[in-house]
Amino acid sequence: MLAALRRSGDPFTLTPGQLSTSLLVTTGAISKRIDRLETRGLVRRTVSDADARGRRVTLTTAGVDLTDQLIGEHLTNEARLLASLSTTERDQLATLLGRLAATMENRPDTEPVQTGEHR
Repeated sequence: MLAALRRSGDPFTLTPGQLSTSLLVTTGAISKRIDRLETRGLVRRTVSDADARGRRVTLTTAGVDLTDQLIGEHLTNEARLLASLSTTERDQLATLLGRLAATMENRPDTEPVQTGEHR
């Protein structure tokens, strides 16, 4: 949830419904996660300016700092995992993962990966 809010850009705010869609979990699960993160001071809930019935969830400064730290650790770990691959192999992996992601998103602008293709 922290990463989804961080990716949304400044002011790092989404609605619970947007978070639910982004994370592919129910709004009830989102509510519980927001409660836990709010207790830890990582997010805050506010009333929407556009609609007093709506709520917004925003990363706090502590939430942004923690997310940035975790992203750094994640990127370091990714580099460690990919260290044994050559530049060509990394490029091939990126291409294949991109094709897989496109297939999973059911995007018609890319060709699906053919089963049985081995290189």
